[in-house]
Amino acid sequence: MIAQYLPEFNLLHLLVVCIAFALGGFVKGISAFGLPTIAVPIIVFFMSLPAAVSIMTVPMVITNFVQMMVSGHIKSSVSRHWRIFLGLFIGLPIGVFALSTVDTKFLLIAVGIFLIVISALDYYGVSFAFLGKHEKIYGPVVGVVAGIIGGITTLYGTLPVLFFIALGLQKEKFVAAVSVMLFGGSIFLLLSLQSMDFLKPTEIAYSLIGLIPLFAGMWAGTKVRHRIDQVTFKKIVLMLVALIGVIMIYRAFN
Repeated sequence: MIAQYLPEFNLLHLLVVCIAFALGGFVKGISAFGLPTIAVPIIVFFMSLPAAVSIMTVPMVITNFVQMMVSGHIKSSVSRHWRIFLGLFIGLPIGVFALSTVDTKFLLIAVGIFLIVISALDYYGVSFAFLGKHEKIYGPVVGVVAGIIGGITTLYGTLPVLFFIALGLQKEKFVAAVSVMLFGGSIFLLLSLQSMDFLKPTEIAYSLIGLIPLFAGMWAGTKVRHRIDQVTFKKIVLMLVALIGVIMIYRAFN
């Protein structure tokens, strides 16, 4: 019956999306981010990158909204971090435009290497706390660059995550800041993709059906997060950032 209205609908693709969403949701539940980091590479093995990006948009809006409301601290997060959020919203449409017009291979390689190096240095004790002393200057710059990268890859949260770590945010305030940033960014990404005609009915159908395993994964991941301490949480986040760098480099060659 679905095929009657959506001729391109494929049960194998739906299964892949559900598996990718469940795994991505679990990681997001633990760290507050990482859904597209895990899900997009799995989906890209079977579908195109623009299709994978489109499939991610609706779930990102919904899950980020839920996580933002559950985490709380919304007003304080916006009050402190509005500059980086504004930069992100400016950069996202630029990135979406680049997705359809520019060869992004070298950008992905450069950003991937940067993320691996920075996360490794922080993991082994090199502090970037000095960024906190110039938060008003570095925040908007990080936001714009993150937005451009996010419009191309959906991974717009990675650089802000590193920035929030450098600011020394505690676990729950970190989750709150990331959740607000990801929700706002996902709205702008959705609107930008729609304006470029990337969103198709079939991809939207995959997204909506995949919400069930996605929320199941998030629930399980959240349970795990509540059981780990601040040091372990930071290590998990840094390892995820390094993984994102590896994935970006992989994408550049595939």
